[in-house]
Amino acid sequence: MNETIKTILARRSVRAYDSRPVESEKIDLLLECALAAPTGRNLQPWFFSVVNSRDLLNRISAANKQIMSESAEPMARQAASDPNFDSFRGAPLVIFVSGRKDASMAAADCANAVENMAIAACSLGLGSCYLAGFKPALLAPGGKALLKELQVPEGYEPLYGLAIGYASEDPGERPARNPNVIAKID
Repeated sequence: MNETIKTILARRSVRAYDSRPVESEKIDLLLECALAAPTGRNLQPWFFSVVNSRDLLNRISAANKQIMSESAEPMARQAASDPNFDSFRGAPLVIFVSGRKDASMAAADCANAVENMAIAACSLGLGSCYLAGFKPALLAPGGKALLKELQVPEGYEPLYGLAIGYASEDPGERPARNPNVIAKID
């Protein structure tokens, strides 16, 4: 089996990280992989906010926790009641990906970029976790200041994030996949 396929099959979501920072060379490679992702009509409708500041991540997480604690959804309230709640799982680095609001395929294009980074992170010995649960904090009325700190340009909205760092856990074996979701048509 070739190395690319091995990496795709080995990549798992990591939800616990040590505090060691990710080297700038690795961050640059991840961003290069993100920019290589395919996009509809080559619009490249994305913007990347690279955040190494745990202070900023903690403030986004605290705002998100507050919103979730007031949610009508019991699961959100339960998650917010955890004293160790962290939208970013303790990762030392999060790359937020925002998409142009006027680009019809921005969500898919940005998802492609995040997946490229997740696979690249695995190949570099880094753990990662694909995220979107932080969005309430950024899209709430009080989120404008946070968006400004993330330097998200006007006309873009946050879509996804990728928590990245050195894993402090072994995520174990991948859960079995459902093979009954494939139709082969000749």
